[in-house]
Amino acid sequence: MAVRRIKNHGRWVWQARVAYRGLRKAAFRATKDEALDAQSELRSDLKALAGQAEQEAQRPATLRQLLEFYALDMRARGRGEESVGRVDYTRRSIEALVPELLDRPVSAIGDTEIFAFRNARAREGTVVYQVVAGKKVPMRVPSKPSTINRDLRTLRAALKKARPEYRFPGGAFFQEDETRVRWLRPEEELLVLEPMPSPFREIAKLAALTLMRQGELRELRREAVHLEQGVILLPRAKAGARPVILSDAAAKILRQQLEAHCGSELVFPGPGGRPYSREQVGKVFRRAARAAGLKDFRFHDLHHHGATMALNKGFTAPIVMALGGWKTERMMRRYAAVTDQTLRAAAEAVSGSEVAAKAPQMLDHPYASRSAGPARYRQTRGGPCGCESPRPRPARR
Repeated sequence: MAVRRIKNHGRWVWQARVAYRGLRKAAFRATKDEALDAQSELRSDLKALAGQAEQEAQRPATLRQLLEFYALDMRARGRGEESVGRVDYTRRSIEALVPELLDRPVSAIGDTEIFAFRNARAREGTVVYQVVAGKKVPMRVPSKPSTINRDLRTLRAALKKARPEYRFPGGAFFQEDETRVRWLRPEEELLVLEPMPSPFREIAKLAALTLMRQGELRELRREAVHLEQGVILLPRAKAGARPVILSDAAAKILRQQLEAHCGSELVFPGPGGRPYSREQVGKVFRRAARAAGLKDFRFHDLHHHGATMALNKGFTAPIVMALGGWKTERMMRRYAAVTDQTLRAAAEAVSGSEVAAKAPQMLDHPYASRSAGPARYRQTRGGPCGCESPRPRPARR
């Protein structure tokens, strides 16, 4: 604490300064007595502020604070805006359905609260808008199991940060429909992608060729594209920074875009030089997919399409994981599927048909190479049953 006479803006005044537990405050008065009185008031104010800070520090963290921290942590770790935005989407879902859950301490959240949110999410559904007689009419439809599971995975990841000992209930997740086809045949690819207007056509083609996500393509900047090296360096992808290797077809599309928009920092600039919105790209793609007869094929399914094509061309799991930026083979398997053409060729191979020769060569896969080893061994040996007779041992001296 100090009271002294100083010159402030050309006038002599008395200054009272107080510091308390790292907090500081000052006041100016005309006389010394007034400054001394102000000094006592300042000290009382600082004590009150320090007490509030201690109470806040001792108060348990709420789920709302945890989700805010988790979003900041993801952004600091270089995650993409799509992943960070997913946290805010989950928070808004909880706020709309069970708002009291956000203000509950993290230590008090258990299986009962998780299932309460899950059941409310399934019961309330999602509001969508349909055009009826030229007007947008809101309609409530049931939420898809995959949508609810994404919210639950976000909640599980956030709780793991604060309470690593808590075991999230696996039974809370819904069984998802794994039978939906998420890849295009060559003729379907032409019917869906070619009629789309530019630049949405180019965005969709790059999504299938490079396995990049919609947000990464919409916000792709010129300085991230290195055509000489044939690579795109993404500083903030979903799983962190990663390189994207470009094929000749992808490089050709990017070169045309860069030449057509020389004065823009974005590869795909929208109106006003800003990126296209997710709704714009999704709406154009859905219209093209439905026109081609595909009612349940979304833009994100192009990510599945590219991974499926790479896997069925015979590339191993580590290579497909590197193409798509997945850290685990389990996550890659959620996107890449074995096509019916490959399965049919495998069935023909089991029956000994010559059609199997036309199948994609999958023997480079580590699991396939181990199972194919004994067969190759038997075919290269002589003797009955495909096995060579054992050589006689040399006589001992």
